[in-house]
Amino acid sequence: MKKNAYRLVITMAIFGAAAAASTIDETNTSQVTLQTGDSLIFTLSSSVFSSGGNLQYPGEMEMVLGSMPLGGPVESLPGTSSVYIPGILFTGVVQSANGAVSIPLDDPAAARLGLPTGDMLLTPGAVSDGSYSGPIDLLSADITLTTPEAAALFSSGDIEIELQNSGAPITFGYSGSPLSTDFEASLITEDGSESEGVRVMGIQCIHTPEPGTIGLLLIGLGLIGRRARGLARRAKI
Repeated sequence: MKKNAYRLVITMAIFGAAAAASTIDETNTSQVTLQTGDSLIFTLSSSVFSSGGNLQYPGEMEMVLGSMPLGGPVESLPGTSSVYIPGILFTGVVQSANGAVSIPLDDPAAARLGLPTGDMLLTPGAVSDGSYSGPIDLLSADITLTTPEAAALFSSGDIEIELQNSGAPITFGYSGSPLSTDFEASLITEDGSESEGVRVMGIQCIHTPEPGTIGLLLIGLGLIGRRARGLARRAKI
């Protein structure tokens, strides 16, 4: 009976591991597909502007990430001639390495639809570089920082930008170049006199199990639990 109980414990552990979120290093990959609920985390250098030996914290931060064009219908953004791709929605934040500071990114396109700060839409664009030139879709946003916010954000080490997919599945990046070169982030001084790109230190993708998978897991664990209780009763007898 002990052997059977041991096997049940191992089986439950396997079920739990299958349903748990998995983190994959995507720093050197060229493309990554995010399912609904998945997150992409960019770890960025915390270096700031230096003038005469004095640190100058940025007053603004911008980011953009590209994907191959999805195609299909687009919808107009109110009050503009611009369009966006419906069905794709992300939530983005910039946060300190220690997690003490977290600030939602601002996407003006999402704001025009009345969406809350932090929500991000996919919009059509174009790119021209060594690996791919042509139409793309863009996820872009910025953030305005006060001096205390910037100091709290950058003084604790490398910073992170986390993008979580709450819409349809999408693939970011272009074949032939690492994903880190398809993502751009820049810092701008408070007075707007200087702009500097931020170095990408690493990229992590967090895959979450689909709701159906979680449901099957709960059913499976319930069956295993009943089986374990039955074994325990027989062991006592």
